[in-house]
Formats: sequence, structure tokens, C-alpha cells
Amino acid sequence: MKRLIALMCVVFIGGTLAGCSDSDSSRSDDPEMNAQVDFTQFVKDEIANTKDDRDAVDINDIEFTFNDQANEEAFDDVLQ
Repeated sequence: MKRLIALMCVVFIGGTLAGCSDSDSSRSDDPEMNAQVDFTQFVKDEIANTKDDRDAVDINDIEFTFNDQANEEAFDDVLQ
């Protein structure tokens, strides 16, 4: 009986951990999900989008590039 309970616990824990896995292979096949986006332009576009009913932007799978990293004036035209 103890072996059966131990086996059931192992199966339950293994199933629970497998369900929590974040290894969804379909995300890596989608070119939009792996797109590289210029951070400066992304921020400027989001600031310019002032609609009250706009949807949130999912940025979890976006790879940002920082082309203006050394440019101290990158956002001057937005923040005036």
C-alpha cells in the first residue's frame, strides 16, 4: 500500500511539473514572436498611440535592439 501511495505521489508531482513547463515550441516557430524591434522606435510609437481603448502590448517575446544606446538625445523630440 505504501508503494502505491508513493507511486501516485510521484506521478502527481511529475504531472504537475510537466503542466507548469514553459517550453511551448509553437512560440519559437512564429516569426512575429521572435521579431527584433528597435527600442527607441517602439517607445515613440507607444507614446504616440493615445487612444483610450487601445490594447496592451505583449512585450514578453519581443527582442529589443538598442540602436540609440549612446544617443542622449534619442527621446528629445518626444519629451518636449
